Amino acid sequence: MGHADKELVECVKEMNEAEYLINTLLLREYRALLDDEITTKQALLLELIHKHQRMTVKEIAEQMEVSSSAVSQIVGKLEKMGYVKREINLQNRREIIVQMGTQGFAYFTKQEEVERDIITRFYAKMELEEVQQLRALTLKLKKIVEQELSRT
Repeated sequence: MGHADKELVECVKEMNEAEYLINTLLLREYRALLDDEITTKQALLLELIHKHQRMTVKEIAEQMEVSSSAVSQIVGKLEKMGYVKREINLQNRREIIVQMGTQGFAYFTKQEEVERDIITRFYAKMELEEVQQLRALTLKLKKIVEQELSRT
C-alpha cells in the first residue's frame, strides 16, 4: 500500500467516523420526535408508499426484493398501527392495494419538521456554496457506487 493509498484510507475513515457521530447525535437529539416503534423494514415500506402513493403488495415485494407474504406480514402490522390501509383492487380482485393511513401521513409530517429543523439549526451555519459542494460530492460518490454495483 503506497503513501497515497494510506492517506486515502485515513481520509475515508475520518469522514465515516464523523458521519457516524453526526447521525448518532442527531438521532439522539430527535429520537423523541421520530417513531421508535417502526422497524427498518417497515420504514422502507412506508417510504415506498409515500413515494408512489398507492402500490400493490406484488409491486412492494419487487421493490423491496422480498416475498409477497413477507410484505403482507409487514403491511398487516403497519395497518394495525394505522400507518397504512389496504384494499382489494376492484379491477383485479386478487390484488391488494396499499395506501398511506392517517399515522403514515403524521409520520412523514414529523420527518419533514425534523428535516427542516436540522437544516435551519446546522446546515444554515455553513455557506450555501459549501452545502452545494457537499451535495455535488455526495451525488458524485452515489453515482460511482451505483455504477460499480450495477456491474456485479
